[in-house]
Amino acid sequence: MDAARNARAYSQTVFELSGQPYAPDDPELHTACSQTCRNLLADVSTAELESVLVQLVRYLIRSKWFRDAMLWGCLCVAVDGTLCERKRGAALSDKEKRRYALEARIVTPWGWDIPLLTEAVDAYDSEREKQDCEYRAFLRLAARLKELFPKQAFCIVGDALYCSRPIMEACRKNKWEFILVFKEGAMPKAYGAVQSAKRRVGKCAWVKAKGSDGAERTVGVVSWVDARECAYELGDGEDFRVVTYFTWERTEDAGAYFGAFATSFEVADAKRALEVAAWGRRRWNVEGGFRVEKHGGFGLEHTFCNDDTAGRNYHVLMQIAYALWQVFDTGVLSRLSEGCRKPTQEMWAKMLFLALLVFGLASVPKVAPRAFRMRRCHLVA
Repeated sequence: MDAARNARAYSQTVFELSGQPYAPDDPELHTACSQTCRNLLADVSTAELESVLVQLVRYLIRSKWFRDAMLWGCLCVAVDGTLCERKRGAALSDKEKRRYALEARIVTPWGWDIPLLTEAVDAYDSEREKQDCEYRAFLRLAARLKELFPKQAFCIVGDALYCSRPIMEACRKNKWEFILVFKEGAMPKAYGAVQSAKRRVGKCAWVKAKGSDGAERTVGVVSWVDARECAYELGDGEDFRVVTYFTWERTEDAGAYFGAFATSFEVADAKRALEVAAWGRRRWNVEGGFRVEKHGGFGLEHTFCNDDTAGRNYHVLMQIAYALWQVFDTGVLSRLSEGCRKPTQEMWAKMLFLALLVFGLASVPKVAPRAFRMRRCHLVA
């Protein structure tokens, strides 16, 4: 950024995007350096930046971009924690050197993970290298999410860390559904009782798939049981259903897999059980998004500065940029890629940066408002 900020085309582009007049002969006009940006972000309210991200998501919802990504009327939101940055400094403790956050992102069948909200996670266990209060952070995030989207139906998708009765009760209180990874370590007593109930009253069905020769073959099995049936062992049933999915061969979706999911949805047949399992596995969209932000040029875990406010604001700006990039890549670059040899997203980003550096945005013809629309026809499962 500092190396390119004095290039005329790049400087004109920055002024064009920020809506400021550009006078090439004015010696006082120049593009801000990274230190100026850091000083500005240290004084900006993080809540104001987050409101921009929320407005972006509301626009996408109203524009029906998630029309084909609804699970029985619910928008699926995956939650997971991530390391935001690693600070430097000999005087900083291990806790102060790492800043964690809990991310809530909308996941879709075509691989999107659109950032929705970020909640700070303060505590850190240096021995386990894991934050210990994601549970409390989720409760704070859930309250904010309900306040910002009071009428939107959500389905919370999470790993075994969130599979607990308080989290389930919080979802029910907000009138949300949930699909959570169900493991023995999360709910030990309920897990054993559910396995016993599965043997007594559980149901199962074979999973079929067509091979390369077109012949149908058995590749796995899906089973489901109502956890309220475990009252025989516990004396009190659990108000959720458990779906177990096991495949031993590679299918169109993924390879061999074994997992179980606790859900608030009613599961009465194999079709609904397979839908629950498919959406439960899509929580990995968030892990893939973290990997892209770490290694794809966005700067996740990069130390931008040691100022806490500026660091949080850099992270929010990163989430806005990542959301915009996914929409831009799907709605615009997919059409440009149809006539070439499918360049990677990183290559597209380098080409766009080079074009802004050499030609600038000012030379691009302006398109009248609403004259251009990004297509959504291919955004289907």
